[in-house]
Amino acid sequence: MKIIQLIQLSIPFIFLNISCEEVESKLNKVILQEKIVKIGIQPFNNFDEALSDSVKSVIKEIYGFEVIILESTDLPEDAYTNIKSPRYRADSLLRYLRKIKPDSIDHILGLTEKDVSVTKTDIEGNIKKPEYKYKDWGVFGLAFRPGTSCIVSTFRIRSVQSKFIERFKKICIHELGHNLGLKHCSSNDSCVMRDAAETIKTIDFVALNLCSTCKKEIGLK
Repeated sequence: MKIIQLIQLSIPFIFLNISCEEVESKLNKVILQEKIVKIGIQPFNNFDEALSDSVKSVIKEIYGFEVIILESTDLPEDAYTNIKSPRYRADSLLRYLRKIKPDSIDHILGLTEKDVSVTKTDIEGNIKKPEYKYKDWGVFGLAFRPGTSCIVSTFRIRSVQSKFIERFKKICIHELGHNLGLKHCSSNDSCVMRDAAETIKTIDFVALNLCSTCKKEIGLK
């Protein structure tokens, strides 16, 4: 049975199944080298078309993938939560995206202006302390690693408008990297796959690109 990991931009993880991980890495390289990878961008609730277009362009530039923008749809009601504030559960959105993904595309990237959240846990699977803080933890994005779906929210990155577009692109490239099997990068501090470690400052620091190690990991030049 293949183990699927959930990866969010602000949470470090320990991965236990090394052999499966190595196999997935090799498979990802074969896929990227021998086929045209197709990405579907799924806007939610009439998400800004210009922003969707900017993500389409940067995915083509960084990964060289074919990208299409799907017709906008509403966020699923069953993903809504109001534990601390009105939000949508990012893990529920990943499952929803995986369900609606057309067979003609390989990965689907959801885009929303709404706040999204997860429950942040420790290495033993318990809610991190203090529980009131981490039971419903707002995040920039989330992805299956490896997997076919990821979600990015603009809600938490608009505080500095001059940096907004760059932040948005970096998060999209980061979460898609997790879909392709990449872990958080520890070999290069400026790699876009670096763990944000609960701060927007990390996103501002990293480059809008994969480091050579991460490119090699998924078979990109």
